[in-house]
Amino acid sequence: MSEADNAEREARLPKWAQEELRKLRRDLAAEREQVAELKGGKPDSNTYWVTSHEAVAPLPRDARVGFRLVENGVPYQGRVLAHVEEGKLVVRGASPLIIRPESSSAFSVEFSE
Repeated sequence: MSEADNAEREARLPKWAQEELRKLRRDLAAEREQVAELKGGKPDSNTYWVTSHEAVAPLPRDARVGFRLVENGVPYQGRVLAHVEEGKLVVRGASPLIIRPESSSAFSVEFSE
């Protein structure tokens, strides 16, 4: 079936169905764009999924990354969020954090007891 045939068929649909098709097409385009970002289709990201020290795949720019430091805890307890903001790495915890320097270029994060 050609594109013209599809357009004719869609024009005969009720207005609500036509609007629903437009919405679904917009949603599909947004999902495809997000997949392209996750696959590295947009290399201007400042956030990456890495293995060891090698960047494997960019995440969306300024993505917030969450870590759960406490397993089997109360929801949100033991959670740390990190993101880039104005050229700085911002780290926030669900409860008070202890930042321990390990060297001039590394630190560890844990929750205070």
